[in-house]
Amino acid sequence: MKTIMLATGLTMMVLVVPPARAQVTASVGADYASGRYGTTQRISTASTTASLRAKRKRVTVFAALPVVQVDAPGNVVAPGGPLGLPIFTDPTRPATRERRSGLGDAVVGASVQLLPPRAHHLSLALTGSAKLPTASAARGLGTGKADYTIQGEAAVPGKLTPFASVGHSFVGQPDAYRLCDVTSARGGVGLRVGQASEVSVAYSYASRASDQAADRLEIGAGLDTALSQRLSLGVQGSAGLSRGAPDAGGGIRLGLRL
Repeated sequence: MKTIMLATGLTMMVLVVPPARAQVTASVGADYASGRYGTTQRISTASTTASLRAKRKRVTVFAALPVVQVDAPGNVVAPGGPLGLPIFTDPTRPATRERRSGLGDAVVGASVQLLPPRAHHLSLALTGSAKLPTASAARGLGTGKADYTIQGEAAVPGKLTPFASVGHSFVGQPDAYRLCDVTSARGGVGLRVGQASEVSVAYSYASRASDQAADRLEIGAGLDTALSQRLSLGVQGSAGLSRGAPDAGGGIRLGLRL
């Protein structure tokens, strides 16, 4: 665990001191979701996440570290990661309901813009990321294993911007139970409002992470706006469309360009 935390700290330090002329953004966000996720009891998760992102030319590197709280039966594991993998149950843990909190799983990654954004032209990006097992597996805050994700994204920027993405997560295997790799997809449209804001609506899918979970289908909406040249605000909400999704979720994020 100390080695993992040290690696995460070093990654954060690299982002804090990026190459010259890189654009660096720090952000903090809060998220909440609640639902049964195909189980017999309600499961509530809340998290506060600190993130750093550095962009230079076509390359962006990023890192994030959440603090999470879970109110659920003890056999429910709520892993995070780049795609927010579906909640599932660990058959080796007791089902007594409990509330637990602590560090979540850190995420680090990089994105390359293959076709840069231009108005009314196709843009393409490829992102690779890793979920580091910084969350406590003993307390059911993570699986205790690293996950790796690759994702492709496409968009046609304009006043009305259609976008889509598809990804695949290679999920680490805990010792006590077996998990499945996760395939995900997302598609939607963004609408520019004025000079500084955009509203978006999207549909997302993620396949089940285990036999005890179900596929995750959601519809979501969001608003991103620039409060000033350096400060930005984002809010989002979602509703579940399948047994494996939360009934409802929401979040808010505040970003500062350094």
